[in-house]
Amino acid sequence: MVIAGLQRVNDWLGRACIAVATLILGFAVFAYAAAAFERYVWGLGLSILNDLPPLLIPWAVFLCMGVLFRLDRHVAVDFLPAILPKRGRILLHLGLSALTLGAAIVFVLGANEALAFFRRFNQMTETSPRFPLWWVYLSFPVGFALLGWFALERLILSLRDLIRPPETAS
Repeated sequence: MVIAGLQRVNDWLGRACIAVATLILGFAVFAYAAAAFERYVWGLGLSILNDLPPLLIPWAVFLCMGVLFRLDRHVAVDFLPAILPKRGRILLHLGLSALTLGAAIVFVLGANEALAFFRRFNQMTETSPRFPLWWVYLSFPVGFALLGWFALERLILSLRDLIRPPETAS
């Protein structure tokens, strides 16, 4: 029951991450198209339309990182799962989830130190609505924290499948 609740929360969290990333990418496409139209019609364009999309792309990338891992849609070399028996595949998923969780924890800790460093600078963006530049770097620890959270879920599910094979798992 706890695992099902965790999966429901993570389903919602994954959809929210994808929705935010989709909005960011949609805004980037719109902004670049609008900037091109402005330059074509008036000969110059607003700098915000060119400057803001690259500042938002890290949010789209890092938010999707954990979701792609959770959905098993990440870049992978899939020769081992093809030759391993079912128990071997479960152990492989267990090991990869544990490794990913460990790496995510290390990256969150490092990213928090880097974020504190950039916050001390108190630099602002050069875009017309100015905002602190560390907001861009905040995507790094948030994205790796989400990756760690989703890796923890996969680790728990792999342990469950190891104890109780998937045919009998609810």
